[in-house]
Amino acid sequence: MKKFGAELIIFDLDGTLVDSRRDIAYAVNSTLARIDHPPLSNELIYEYVGNGVRPLIERAVAATGGGNSLDTAIKHFQDIYVAHLLDTTILFDGMMEVLEHFKGKKMAVASNKPYLYVTKILDGLDVSRFFVSVKGGDSVERPKPHRMMLDVILEEAAVGASDALFIGDSAVDVMTGKNASVRTIGVTYGFRPEQEVLESAPDAVIAAPVELKGLIV
Repeated sequence: MKKFGAELIIFDLDGTLVDSRRDIAYAVNSTLARIDHPPLSNELIYEYVGNGVRPLIERAVAATGGGNSLDTAIKHFQDIYVAHLLDTTILFDGMMEVLEHFKGKKMAVASNKPYLYVTKILDGLDVSRFFVSVKGGDSVERPKPHRMMLDVILEEAAVGASDALFIGDSAVDVMTGKNASVRTIGVTYGFRPEQEVLESAPDAVIAAPVELKGLIV
């Protein structure tokens, strides 16, 4: 197996570090109920995750009849999700072991989720201590797949792109890494279909977090 040397390991959040699916789906369907729209299946909602709150709610509202209630729906979602984002959200199995294993390296989080939610989740799961830099979708002018978020993290960590790795569960994550000239590891245990991850052509693919221990040196 090819091994990757890295001074900095950057993780996506939802679908990579944490399994937040059920809390997101609950907040989306509670939002739809508040604007008198029908619910969506959890599986369909999972497909909408990854680009931030507005695209998530735009797609959910459009899929349930559309209308002019988008801004109201976003406000409802924000209120609901912030109160429920740790109801069932957990680290993926083996992820705490991985973070402990690499605690001698610099690590960071790059998510399109709003910064407030990212930090509440990391704090609530007691993993904030592992990261030298944490960014949400509203931390930069242009979120993933633009390179800006990774560029800011690299600067804050004082690490060059060639000495970093970005790990994510979606084509958006892989594209982000490529746009920033950062090597990428795609994960197939996350929210997105395995085929999407494979077709995005990351530098490596893993099926479980613990595989990172043998992949990164």
